[in-house]
Amino acid sequence: MFKADNRKFRNDLDMIIEKLRNKETFAFSKYADGELSILANKAINNGEFWFNPDTDQASRENLIKSFRFNSEGYYLGIACPCCIGGFPAHNWMKKNSGQDEERMTWANIFVNNNHPHYVENMIPEYKKYEVVVVSNSSSNIDGLPFDVKKHFSIGKNAWTNDYDLVEKIKNYIDENDINRHLFLFCAGPFGNILAHQLFEYNSQNTYIDVGSTLNVMLLGEAGKNRSYLRGGASLNKICSWGS
Repeated sequence: MFKADNRKFRNDLDMIIEKLRNKETFAFSKYADGELSILANKAINNGEFWFNPDTDQASRENLIKSFRFNSEGYYLGIACPCCIGGFPAHNWMKKNSGQDEERMTWANIFVNNNHPHYVENMIPEYKKYEVVVVSNSSSNIDGLPFDVKKHFSIGKNAWTNDYDLVEKIKNYIDENDINRHLFLFCAGPFGNILAHQLFEYNSQNTYIDVGSTLNVMLLGEAGKNRSYLRGGASLNKICSWGS
């Protein structure tokens, strides 16, 4: 899908938007700095999710499986060298995912300089779907500019604490004959696990790890917890790819 040579930040986003517009089914799972720490077996606690290498290896294994899952229609977003501190980590992610580079793009594809374009051109496509959202229990889904058919709420560190939700959503899909729906995950590393396991279970839906991009709509002022959501300088940042 993504062009391995001469790729551009905006072009890759437009390719995802086009897939939504064409009602193609796919999954997108993104791995930024927090997910990279877990994959590399490094402790992390950012207040939203955390990882202890001594106690959380089963959860880490689920994340690794999502990172290495290889299937047509399953796309990965990985940390770019300009946001992860250089090429070593970026290239490590490329190599260790085992993915074809044409199925990889930026983890930051919906944020930084792409965010206004995402809001203006991708979010309106959500209105054309039956939408299922997984997000924090404090979310106000009435603040979203599209209808939500079903909301599954999660708490902090959901990738370990709410893991049983995977089977609950599978049951929901089966019991309600859910196909051609759009699933949006605002769930930290749990979004990766959900995108993988649900797409593997039923590839007739679209599953997108949208991260923090809906935070302000869901949480109001409390959702402005990223620079790009506060109108910061990162809105001018056009991320670069690596070789």
